[in-house]
Amino acid sequence: MKRYFNLLKHMDWWLLATMVALMVVSVCFIYSASYRGLGQPMPHYYQMQMVWFGVGLVVYVMVALVDYRSVCQWAPVWYTMAIGTLVLVLVKGTKVYGARRWLGWGSFGIQPSEIAKLAVIVAVSYYLFHRPPEARRQWRTVAAVLALAGAPLALIVVQPDLGSAMVLVPICMALMFAAGVRVKHLAVVLAIGLALAPLGWMQLRDYQKARLTVFLSPNKDPLGAGWNLNQSLIAVGSGGVTGKGYLQGTQNLLGYLPRTVAPNDFLFSVIAEETGFVGGACVVGLYGVLFLRGLRIAAEARDRLGLLLATGVVAMLFFHVFINIGMTIGLMPVKGLPLPLLSHGGSFVLATMAALGLVQSVWIHRRVY
Repeated sequence: MKRYFNLLKHMDWWLLATMVALMVVSVCFIYSASYRGLGQPMPHYYQMQMVWFGVGLVVYVMVALVDYRSVCQWAPVWYTMAIGTLVLVLVKGTKVYGARRWLGWGSFGIQPSEIAKLAVIVAVSYYLFHRPPEARRQWRTVAAVLALAGAPLALIVVQPDLGSAMVLVPICMALMFAAGVRVKHLAVVLAIGLALAPLGWMQLRDYQKARLTVFLSPNKDPLGAGWNLNQSLIAVGSGGVTGKGYLQGTQNLLGYLPRTVAPNDFLFSVIAEETGFVGGACVVGLYGVLFLRGLRIAAEARDRLGLLLATGVVAMLFFHVFINIGMTIGLMPVKGLPLPLLSHGGSFVLATMAALGLVQSVWIHRRVY
């Protein structure tokens, strides 16, 4: 126990403080997103979020105290388990709104795609770490990484969950770049992906195509596929500089911003309406601190394995933030990607805090104490 307490003293406290600040913001505005007015019944999403944060903090500390190299030695096991749960969810998963994404036991459920993201980061980082420098600059390394990511990506797309599947792409690109893979190889991979985009479009379901076409023309279906986007734009724009005040957001309070999405995918819209540009900028600033601390930890890691792990986690979280905030202000298509440490959801909260615990482990174990 003395050794563990000694390790805790060497934590990156800026990373922890930023994480806790985002958690506090999350609980406050999930409460606001659920608020219906004085005396009106409301769902207890904020209480559930507090429970998940409590469990997540335990996970965070446990992962941070374990040497990240010991965690990565089990990379094949984590990867196999992730693939197994993705297959299981397709067979036994709970079907919600036409998608089979959840494994549920009574009132408890997990989303295997969130576990898969972290498993891919660990597996790809461990593989690239063990490849000699000259081998990392060969096509076979790129092919192996694409194969490692391709299996879970395909299984997630089948659910279907296009948003979560897309996250694996920037994760792998960032990891290969950090590992020293030739830039021209990465450029060729991107070019091939763009060339195959029309084929991918043909495989999309109608509602997925509608989301993309509405993004290009928000007024095409204002009462259908474009409703969430248009109401989000109104919420963000009406917040002005300082917002309407806490619990005073009319788009949310009156239900124009759908109450099924306000606490999760569109929580930033609630924040922007009630706190304005100032509050939105503060949230973006907190994420900026989180990313900068993650990159600093990557730069000062003890070995390349630590560098890769921290880089992969930062890439995953950055993509989530970029897509989510982008879709609430009309810069990106609407995708079901939650905001890290803000949006309501147990599986994503635990996966995010485990990932940040891994980054903290890289920092704590960068030296021998």
